Amino acid sequence: MIKILIIIFVLLSLVAGGNKTAKAIMTTAINISIFVLLIELIYLGFNISISTIIAVLLITAVTIFYQNDRNIKTKSAFMSVILVLSISVILIVFIIKHAHLQGFGTIGDVKIHESNGYSGAIGINMLLVEIAVFVVILVGGLIDTAMAVSSGVYEIARHNPDSRRAELFGAGMNIGCKILSSNVNTLFFIFAGEFMIMCISFLKFYSWSTLINSKDFTQELIAIMISAIGTVVIIPVSSYISARLMS
Repeated sequence: MIKILIIIFVLLSLVAGGNKTAKAIMTTAINISIFVLLIELIYLGFNISISTIIAVLLITAVTIFYQNDRNIKTKSAFMSVILVLSISVILIVFIIKHAHLQGFGTIGDVKIHESNGYSGAIGINMLLVEIAVFVVILVGGLIDTAMAVSSGVYEIARHNPDSRRAELFGAGMNIGCKILSSNVNTLFFIFAGEFMIMCISFLKFYSWSTLINSKDFTQELIAIMISAIGTVVIIPVSSYISARLMS
């Protein structure tokens, strides 16, 4: 069934978008390969921090430069994503460490314990794994927002070559505000879909209060909240960098 759905998606995408869509599909395939390789490297015992940094840089570079070519728009978007990611990692580490989000939650504990043949001593730092998960979740939203803002600022600068830096920055902020609500709604519905499954699983054994205070709910909610915060922060960052490069 998965193969059938993939074939249908690829064929419809090629019919609708032609060569540009083919490049986007190839970008997705490359990013999936990078993500699978990251999981394999962590499993084999490679340094989690270094592996994650390399994987995220590759995903960002492939998505921005391969799919959209190398130009002033993509350069400003790439710089914006890397800058916001660097700042966000500090927040992510702080939150995960103090909220104790690493490891399995209640749903995982129901099935994964030694009496079922599983061992908890897997020799992997789950704190670093959780940080890697949050960073990977965050980078997708950052790339989309940064590319939208930088592309918009570029078009304004191209049609109005005498625009001042402050004007381009203001235009970038306006563009970011226009797309912010749709981006946040997208993140919300991603969380809502996961939350529905979690509710159904939880409420067979626990109450609503237990669900809201559970690690599973907190992990999902905080991951989405960090992505939403990152999406907001990157708007002024990408607006400033784009305006500075294009003025």
